[in-house]
Amino acid sequence: MFRQITPTTARRLAIAAQGLAAPLPTATQENMLTLLRRLRCLQLDPIRAVERTQYLVLWSRLGNYDREDFHDLVYQQRHLFEYWAHAASLVLTEDYPLHEIMMRNYGRGGSASSKRLAGWAAENDEFRQYVLDELRARGPLRTGDFEDTTKVPWASGGWNSGRTVSYMLDYLWSSGQIMVTRRDGLDRWWDLAERVHPAWLPAAGWDAAQVTYDAAQKSLRALGIGRERDIGRHFIERRYRNLSTVLKQHYKEELIVPVEVVGWPEQWYIHRDLMPTLDAIVAGDWQPRTTFLSPFDNLIRDRDRTELLWDFFYRIEIYVPAAKRQYGYYVLPILHGDTLIGRISPRMDWKKQVLTIEAIYLEATTKPYLKTGRAVIRAIKQLAKFLNAKQIDYGATVPDPWRKLLA
Repeated sequence: MFRQITPTTARRLAIAAQGLAAPLPTATQENMLTLLRRLRCLQLDPIRAVERTQYLVLWSRLGNYDREDFHDLVYQQRHLFEYWAHAASLVLTEDYPLHEIMMRNYGRGGSASSKRLAGWAAENDEFRQYVLDELRARGPLRTGDFEDTTKVPWASGGWNSGRTVSYMLDYLWSSGQIMVTRRDGLDRWWDLAERVHPAWLPAAGWDAAQVTYDAAQKSLRALGIGRERDIGRHFIERRYRNLSTVLKQHYKEELIVPVEVVGWPEQWYIHRDLMPTLDAIVAGDWQPRTTFLSPFDNLIRDRDRTELLWDFFYRIEIYVPAAKRQYGYYVLPILHGDTLIGRISPRMDWKKQVLTIEAIYLEATTKPYLKTGRAVIRAIKQLAKFLNAKQIDYGATVPDPWRKLLA
């Protein structure tokens, strides 16, 4: 017989596993690294309508923290490096064997785009060698520091014309030959991988079975609770070989616990490491928090899972024409306790240091209680502090009962 839990308990476990419950920890580097070991990856995103997603994900869980402490963990101590998880991300160096298998096999399988890029790089081997030689001789370089000496140009549909150097760097990065050694906003400095990796880099060379065995557990721990499809779509998405077989092995070894969630379809699992957390939640030990989530936050990046767990339909509208947007350009869901109660549409003017909340939208099932409003407004003020905003402006779309709280 499987253990049976309620949807509320399942939601709370997912939130707790993501570091989004209980009081905010002190934002030390040690606590930051502990949190990152829960998440396993931070998606990178260039958009800075509010703040870049890697910083927002940490803010939701740590509150106000020093970005330079985070940069030091990544680019000085080398606890993380930039590579592919479910998307271009910061991943843990201790997880290097999970990612090195993709580097080692890049272009020899997988997607058609990776095969095409690897084939094009092989046609331009002299250019590939030129890039590596330049890095070896000159040290870290930016994309614009390389000349385009390709013999076979990258065939473009138009929008990516003139990006031949970028495509070669992308191939060398994906295949593990070069890495990002430091970053200034969107500017990346590239260097040879062997000069970037720390001396304590874990030994690699794992086969696909080893990778799935380890990564599936880390995926499930990060999810808190999940089905096979959820595990396979999280962390190193689409790189779990024979996941069904591995989950059966985990079950036999009592590493994962099957559970039934009342009213939810399919089989759900919890990693045994989270069973004490589950027991505490069932016993009533639940300390809710109110915060905002990046559109690419680890908790909600799987939109189908988000809709099932929270009955919350969410899509980013960056590429939707302004006149057709339902909510806004860069909208952040509001996590209030164990519920996604609505969303805010914020804009940060970095020059004027003004945070504008263009709108606050509540779900149809959310009542605009003043207690809830105080929690949301307090979270907005905390976000403004993190962004060093000197002023908060509000647009016309705010729940009427909350307007008195804006003064």
